[in-house]
Amino acid sequence: MKIASFFKSIFEDKEWLCLKIPFIYFWIGFFRICLYKGYTTPIPEGICKLINCNLFLDGVGPNITITLAFMLSIAYVLEFKMKWITLGLFLLSVMVFTIEESNAIFNRNGTFSFLFLAQSFAYWFNESNSTKLKYSRIQYSIQAVAVGYFLSACSKLIDSGLSWATDGYRITLQVLKSFNYEYYNNLDYSKIIKSTEVVQFLNGAQDILIILLSVSLILEFFALTAAINKKYARFYGVALLAMHLGIFYFMDILIFSFIFPMVIVLINPFFLIVRLIQIIIKKLGIHSMLKIS
Repeated sequence: MKIASFFKSIFEDKEWLCLKIPFIYFWIGFFRICLYKGYTTPIPEGICKLINCNLFLDGVGPNITITLAFMLSIAYVLEFKMKWITLGLFLLSVMVFTIEESNAIFNRNGTFSFLFLAQSFAYWFNESNSTKLKYSRIQYSIQAVAVGYFLSACSKLIDSGLSWATDGYRITLQVLKSFNYEYYNNLDYSKIIKSTEVVQFLNGAQDILIILLSVSLILEFFALTAAINKKYARFYGVALLAMHLGIFYFMDILIFSFIFPMVIVLINPFFLIVRLIQIIIKKLGIHSMLKIS
């Protein structure tokens, strides 16, 4: 009976389950790729300035680290000692992704780490109140993602001010850089052709470009609006996803480690699919009852 009630408590909150399973799945994927790239720490950053991060990279270090990550991930899915598990995942995530940054590779994996921290706060503050916990572990996650976009907008405004959007004509340099980088990496000549087409379009549509950049900046700056409620979060998630797809089309830049957490937390597509299936089943059940009567 205890085992049955334990698993019932895990699967009871479908929204949280549909968030944490894909989240931990993608995290362990990025984590493993980063860990086994053969990095050292030539330019120590962050926590690697305080401790020798090479301890996690030498000899059996990577195998021990990934084993610990898998064990914590299983405990995370099973909702076991979540105060400590989420904190442990946060520390482990920061450690390994800082190793990557210590190689001057900035993939912006920090969103994963701070989502664990936000969830840890939810459990430390509200574990004794199941109603508050059910709300806060998702709400704190939404806030963590929203703050990331807000800070991104702040950095643009601090560096360039309001002229960031009006200086949009200079973005063609970034377009050429991105597409040419892909060409030299993969020798895909279609990238050169597309870069020429995109640059020609942007040069001939400066007014549209300024509007799009302004909308992008406003969207990021007011991202904290997503934390008002889940409906706002989903609206913002769809808008941010459209922004990222636009950036990918025009600049060939797609930061998966930033987009995946955003989509999982703000939109939670797997939960929407579950809800849709439940609605369909419910309607089919009603129709079958009507037929029987």
